[in-house]
Amino acid sequence: MSNVQLNITLPENIPTWKIESLIPYDNNPRTHSEEQINQLVASMVEFGFTNPILVDRDTREIIAGHGRLMAARKLGLREVPVIALSHLNEAKRRKLIIADNQLALNAGWDMELLATEISALNEMGEDLDVLGFDSDFLDDILKTDLEETPQNHDQEISSLVERFGVPPFSILEVRKGYWQKRKKLWKKVIGENGESRTGTLFSDKTFIGDIGTVSILDPVLCEIIISWFGLGVGTKCVDPFAGDTSFGFVSGMKGCEFTGIELRSEQTKLNQERCEKANLKSKYINDDGQNILKHIKPNTQDLLFSCPPYFDLEIYSDLPNDASNQGSYEEFLKILENAFSGAIKTLKENRFAAIVVSNIRNTKTGCYRNFVDDVIRLFQRNGMEFYNDIILVDVVGSASQRAAHNMKNRKVVKVHQNVLIFYKGDPKKIKEVFSNDVFVDNFTDKEESDE
Repeated sequence: MSNVQLNITLPENIPTWKIESLIPYDNNPRTHSEEQINQLVASMVEFGFTNPILVDRDTREIIAGHGRLMAARKLGLREVPVIALSHLNEAKRRKLIIADNQLALNAGWDMELLATEISALNEMGEDLDVLGFDSDFLDDILKTDLEETPQNHDQEISSLVERFGVPPFSILEVRKGYWQKRKKLWKKVIGENGESRTGTLFSDKTFIGDIGTVSILDPVLCEIIISWFGLGVGTKCVDPFAGDTSFGFVSGMKGCEFTGIELRSEQTKLNQERCEKANLKSKYINDDGQNILKHIKPNTQDLLFSCPPYFDLEIYSDLPNDASNQGSYEEFLKILENAFSGAIKTLKENRFAAIVVSNIRNTKTGCYRNFVDDVIRLFQRNGMEFYNDIILVDVVGSASQRAAHNMKNRKVVKVHQNVLIFYKGDPKKIKEVFSNDVFVDNFTDKEESDE
């Protein structure tokens, strides 16, 4: 078999040598089991040949990479990437053969971060076998990640999770076990994979609930907003930038009536079909969010929840009235102002609005545009008070891979977003209008019993 037939990707700008020209080191003290070679084979198929073999330039003897060579032979490769070293004397070459293996063994794992990363990959539906861990270890670490940490077993925290879905703190942690468990069940029910948004996400963006390369609004966050700031069954929910299916679907599942405005016809159709299939009272209208008052009467809605576009950080379409497709940040803000001012008018008095935003960088300067404050001022200009400031801490995901690169420009990788809560009316009447009990049901338990 050839490299082309197997489609094994080789690193760029690194020379390849024919396999038969390489000489294994007779006294190599590192042993390789058949199981480990199979793992290396699986890794090469999944990721490509990412780690070149080190050889002595003069003798062609292998210094590091005996296992990789054995895996390459098993794959039928004819050539492998090689880095030839000529600066080592015999003593240093022998030491490097040992050190290359032992130094890797000396590294440890941050088990909490490892559990977070493995859980995120599992959430994406990725094959975990190629990571090299045995199945028992993976089962244990996934089970640990989905359980609450020791401090969360505290009676008060457990009580808050049971009563409110997640603890009602100003920091919401997506990576927690109770959140991930609930999210997994919601994803199974919704079936949202971002089909109509593939390819829109720019590589440096951190979105709530990333799935692959497409941003999807986290359904658990949708549920929390409805539960905490809605009025229970029959709550009329509205979103002028509807986007994916999450909020409309979760609203319907919670017994609410949802109306969303979505500019892109293909997304509107997909959302509506998905909700109709589940017999939900969720309506998606294909129009510009700036025209919301053409479809919804003033003072009729109970909850406004939206995750608006982030200017040019994610381009959704080439439509001229698409907020993400504007020539300047000022033009983008004007569209948001028109849409949200209309959406606020649809709200009844003494009702909440929740807006998911994050500061975005100017692609020319690299500096933040202060989008969060611009949204706060927008809602305040339109008669809503800034009531709660919530930070949503997402899973690390690919942020760890981007962190070292970003630090070259001293940029830290964003792994959080702001959930801004506004109130229209008299805050003193909140206790009169909203029940003492939040609208959290036993969704998780019902789903588990159905499996």
